[in-house]
Amino acid sequence: MKKNTVHDYVVVLKNHNLKTIEMTGWLLSVLAIIIFLVNIYESPTDWGIFFSLFVLIGLVASNIVDKRKKNKISFTTILVCAGIGLKIFTVTAAYVGSLLILAGIVEKYLRKNKEIGFSEAGIVMSGLFPKKYNWSELNNIVIKDDLLTMDFKNNKVFQRYTDDEEDDEYEVESDEFNAYCEGRLSLPAEGWRGALSKAISESNCKKLFKKNTKV
Repeated sequence: MKKNTVHDYVVVLKNHNLKTIEMTGWLLSVLAIIIFLVNIYESPTDWGIFFSLFVLIGLVASNIVDKRKKNKISFTTILVCAGIGLKIFTVTAAYVGSLLILAGIVEKYLRKNKEIGFSEAGIVMSGLFPKKYNWSELNNIVIKDDLLTMDFKNNKVFQRYTDDEEDDEYEVESDEFNAYCEGRLSLPAEGWRGALSKAISESNCKKLFKKNTKV
């Protein structure tokens, strides 16, 4: 959980599809290498295919090293480079190259963790089409044991585990976040600014009434 300049708090949710995405990435990488080897067998004098295969193997090897070091890995660069190589240097596998490029772009999007931003203006869930909710739509928001629970007034309940892998500089305690949400939910639907504006307006009306009655 972190704080930034856009939202008061941003909660990062765990991505439970990472294992499936990674396995798919490895399979597509191996498939790309096999396709290049087949094309080399058919066109042994095409140095463009040799060069593309060399780059591809280097990128895959880099991912293997990062995996052993338990670093985060991505297949976007591998799949896009393999796709470009197939489109440029092959004819029969050019359509496969297009699919690999598309897979690389989709992999980058699917690998991103979903984030939920909390601010005075409302709550925003990230995504291809971000969703925005008003505080007045919820009964309660709380994080307990790394589980975020959002209880909506329409009987809908949203629960997801959080993923606190951000810099320590931006991390805050769950108690602080829960207190913030409790404070926001306890305000009237119009919010504290609306309440303050209303109070000022009423005060001015009283002054105006006294002035007029005095005249």
